[in-house]
Amino acid sequence: MKQDEKGAALINVLVLVGIMAALSTSLFDRLRLARHLDASRAAIDAARSAALAAEPMIAARLPLPRLPAGPFRLDTPAGSARVQLAPGGNCLNLNSTASGPPGRTATRPLGVEQLARLLTLLEVPADEAARIASATADWIDMDQQPGNGGAEDAAYARAATPYRTASTLLAEVSEWRAIAGVTPEIHARAAPHLCALPETELSRLNINSLTPGDAPVLAAIANLPIATARDAIAARPATGWTSPDQFWTQPLLAGRQLPADVLRQIDVKDRFVRFSLATATPGLPLEASGLFDAGTRPARLLVRRWGPDT
Repeated sequence: MKQDEKGAALINVLVLVGIMAALSTSLFDRLRLARHLDASRAAIDAARSAALAAEPMIAARLPLPRLPAGPFRLDTPAGSARVQLAPGGNCLNLNSTASGPPGRTATRPLGVEQLARLLTLLEVPADEAARIASATADWIDMDQQPGNGGAEDAAYARAATPYRTASTLLAEVSEWRAIAGVTPEIHARAAPHLCALPETELSRLNINSLTPGDAPVLAAIANLPIATARDAIAARPATGWTSPDQFWTQPLLAGRQLPADVLRQIDVKDRFVRFSLATATPGLPLEASGLFDAGTRPARLLVRRWGPDT
């Protein structure tokens, strides 16, 4: 073989070795990535299994006369979870601005009035609050007749990006931002006091788990000044109120004439219970949150969200 042919052959061999080295490196990188993905997938599956296993264990504990003040640990076959429970019904249910089952909803004037009152207590101008409350009912109800200052499909069709009312229940408070008149500022101010329960029933507050921060909701429901509502909450006996009647007859509230529907909005137990949990599984912790209906036996899971409670 001539010298130049030997040189060319050597170059070809070196090129081939370089290609093989590059392919080997790429192959090993892919194998490492696949192994990492498999491990991550296994960790996610284990964390989800622990979270899902914790849910029936939480349900089995409900209802409770008083929710735990702090987090507690649950050990499941798939791993442990740190669980925190909180009242899920001490809020104004946006869906209570309507009445009737999904698909046959109509405006509920009392629910509209209570939402408007809450917004006014949160320093939204009264006229604006009334329009937003009516628009909320219009968003949920089935008809196309706007309420007093409300908004139906025709109003949303004029938007830069046209859309329509849902004509069904809100699933999350975040959906309220799509409703006419709800600005980011109003949403941020009101959202801590709102919820979107999966029913159109009027809000039912547990007077034994209300906090001073819940005073605007109690004030909106019972047509009270916020200061009076806060004082009524603070007057709770150390052992809790034994009945709604005991709450309503305390000196701060005695003698007030309230509709029967409003009187029934007070309870001494939590029907709806929010939960948040964080798994302690090896490799990948996972957060989940949701809502239980503790008014059924066993308690029924209504909502599950993957991620922290917001």
